[in-house]
This record gives sequence, structure tokens and C-alpha cells, in this order.
Amino acid sequence: MNKFDDSFSSPAFMTVIFGMFSVFWNAYSIVFSPINVQEVYFSKVSSGFFHLLTQQFVMISAALTNEMAFQAQNVMKRLPYKLPMHYEEIKSKIKKNFLRDNSLTLWKFYVLDRSISIASIGTLLTYGILLGTLGKD
Repeated sequence: MNKFDDSFSSPAFMTVIFGMFSVFWNAYSIVFSPINVQEVYFSKVSSGFFHLLTQQFVMISAALTNEMAFQAQNVMKRLPYKLPMHYEEIKSKIKKNFLRDNSLTLWKFYVLDRSISIASIGTLLTYGILLGTLGKD
């Protein structure tokens, strides 16, 4: 999993950032656009929905993968205690091969978990409200 993270952590980060920017820009242009043509509205809604789904698929699949890796690591930690006759042999092999820190990240600085999915939507809403009320008196 570390090799996968080395190869795909920066493209995943770019996908999430681009997805957030696209969703925000499409929603902002729908709300504050003076042109109210149905074709333009439909294209912006479908584009925003596509980018939101892409962003969420990347984040949710990585978060679930990290959770499964953590559960597998916990099972491997308990394995020597379940087989006490081979305790030392199993413990040394597990320590050597399986107890490394394996997790999928966004460009090596944020380990993906479930909370980032909700936090990203909250961030988009917060920035939308801030920019929407910026010009109001």
C-alpha cells in the first residue's frame, strides 16, 4: 500500500482540490449568474454533480481502505496470542513484515479518513456563504 500511496497521493490530492474548486465554482455561478438559461443551468448542475461524485469516490474509497488496513493490522497484532505455541516465531515475522505504517494520504500530509468527506462539503458551504454575503449590506 505504501507504493500505491507513493504513486497516487499527489494525483489524488489534485483530484480532490480540482473537484472542490469545480463544485464551488459551478454552485457559485448557478446562484449568482444573471443569465438564467435552462441549458446553462443543466450543464453547470451536471458538471458540479460529476465533480462532487469524483471527489467523494476518491476520498471515501481511500478512507475505507485505510480503515480495512487498520483492522487487518490489529488482527495481525493479536495473532501471536491466539497461537501461543508459535508465539516468538509469529511475533518476529509479523513485526518484520506487517507492522509498518500503511495508509493512503493526500500528498503525504493528510491521512484520509471518513471525516474529510463531510468536512470538504462543510468547507464548500462555508466559503459559499462567505462569498455570497461579501457584497451584501
